[in-house]
Amino acid sequence: MRELRTKMQIIFQDPFSSLSPRLPVGEIIGEAVREHNLVPANEFDDYIDKIMDNCGLQPFHKDRYPHEFSGGQRQRICIARALALNPEFVVCDEPVSALDVSIQAQIINLLKDLQEQYKLTYLFISHDLSVVEHISDSVGVMYLGSLVEYGDTADIFRNPLHPYTKALFSAIPVPDPTVKMDRIVLEGSIPSPANPPSGCKFHTRCKYCMERCKVEAPEQKEIEPGHYVVCHLYDK
Repeated sequence: MRELRTKMQIIFQDPFSSLSPRLPVGEIIGEAVREHNLVPANEFDDYIDKIMDNCGLQPFHKDRYPHEFSGGQRQRICIARALALNPEFVVCDEPVSALDVSIQAQIINLLKDLQEQYKLTYLFISHDLSVVEHISDSVGVMYLGSLVEYGDTADIFRNPLHPYTKALFSAIPVPDPTVKMDRIVLEGSIPSPANPPSGCKFHTRCKYCMERCKVEAPEQKEIEPGHYVVCHLYDK
C-alpha cells in the first residue's frame, strides 16, 4: 500500500478544514514528499518551488500559514499537495463547491491544465452539472450509492436515459428569462442509504414505476455504444 499511496491522491471539498493550521504551506506540500523520499534532500526546496509555481503559488508562500490565504489560494495549496507525489490518479471531491463562482473557473482551468501537463486521470465528484460537462470525458450518475447511468459526456448530455438523470438535467438553469423550463419535480423524500428500498432504489420517486421495479433490481444495459443505463424501462 505504501507504494500505491504515491500514485493515488485526493483533493478535498473544503480547503479551510483540509489543511493543518499548524504547518506552513511549504511543509504541508512537502511533508509526504519527504516521507516517501521522492527527491534528494538537496533538491527538495527547488522541487516544492516548481510544484507551487505550476499551481499558481509563489515561493515566498512557503513560510506562510493557511489562515493567511483566500479560499481559492487554499485550494491551490491542496492541489499542489496532491501533485507533489506525482500521482497517476486524483480524486477531486467537489473541489470547487466551497468557492466563489469566479474562483471556481480559475480552479477548473488549473485542473485541466495540470491534467494535460501531468497526464492525470481524475475522478471528479460534483453536483454542478455545468462543471461536470466542462471537465469530464465520461460521466457516471449515481443514486443512493448505485450507478444508474454511465457514458461519454456528450452522449449523457445529449440523450439522458434514466428518469433520475432526466430530472437532474431539467433543474439546470437557462440564462434566458423568456425560456420556459420543463422542470421534472421528483416527489417524496430520499430513502435512507443505510436501508434502501427493495428492487430499483429509485422506484419510490419514479413516475414510471412498474410493479417489477419494486421487487426486481434492474441490470445494466448498453443502449448505444458506450452508453449504459440501469432501468427496467429499457428492457427488451
